Amino acid sequence: MVVTLYSVMGGMYSVVYTDVVQWIFIIVGMALIIPFTLQAGGGFEQVTANIPEAKWSLVDGAGWGTIIALVVMYIASFTVGQEAVQRYYSAKDGKAAKHASYITSIVYVLFAFIPAVIGLFMYGMVENGQIDGTMLMERGAQYALPVLAMEVLPDVVTGILFAALISATMSSASSNLLAAGSIFTNDIYHQYINKDAADGKLLKMVRYTMYVVSAFALLTAIWNVSDIITLLMFSFTLRAGGAFIPYVLGHIWEKASPAGSLASLFLGSLAVYLGEKEIISFFGLDPIYLALIVSGISFYVFSRLFTEQYEHRDL
Repeated sequence: MVVTLYSVMGGMYSVVYTDVVQWIFIIVGMALIIPFTLQAGGGFEQVTANIPEAKWSLVDGAGWGTIIALVVMYIASFTVGQEAVQRYYSAKDGKAAKHASYITSIVYVLFAFIPAVIGLFMYGMVENGQIDGTMLMERGAQYALPVLAMEVLPDVVTGILFAALISATMSSASSNLLAAGSIFTNDIYHQYINKDAADGKLLKMVRYTMYVVSAFALLTAIWNVSDIITLLMFSFTLRAGGAFIPYVLGHIWEKASPAGSLASLFLGSLAVYLGEKEIISFFGLDPIYLALIVSGISFYVFSRLFTEQYEHRDL
């Protein structure tokens, strides 16, 4: 309800400004847990004494195949992700967008290791008997961070950490909620349903769409609460497999057509779905590879077959 209300009432400004506050909570909350964990566990050597050497490997466990597939999927997915695209199109100028990219990249590289380190510390403290692993055995690894927080962190820091986790969710939710409303209104409602709609009417349609999408998102979350990671990865892969090719090539290939974009979007997404459901297999590889190939071929073929172009419109 909170995310929906501030996104509907404030639009892009509310999403961006709340993101700044949420970003601070995420960085501070996740970073604070490491020193407090070490203090509670008796120092680095004590915490890590019973962690097997294989656990420190950057490759073992997932394997190179999974790692490369995830890299491809994340690059393709976040290139077209509304949480990034909206910011670029709203930037003051190209220089500001570039500087933001550099800063974000540095923070991402540093921050990416924090959850992994926290997981290692949690594993070590369970092995040492410093934390009761019963709940993890009963509930699963997704409860590792909450258990660690409640066992080793002061109440105030625990509150900051949980605020950080909620902030990460709110940040993505508000961005995609705003995107859903604006895309439906501009690309479907205004183009095909009511071409003469005034700005006020379009704004109302954006808001109505955001309410509807947020309701569906809530129902989806409730029905899939036990398998949220799988649902999240499927969503990322679906977005990457369908939208990456038409979005990127549509900017640089002058002969790209609406038919090619739609065919690429639909068939690439279909390939992801069929691959995830194991209806079809692509040499045992991750579905993202098949999806990108299908999307690329269909984009080229349909753009060649149906060459009609939209009238050029500046962003």
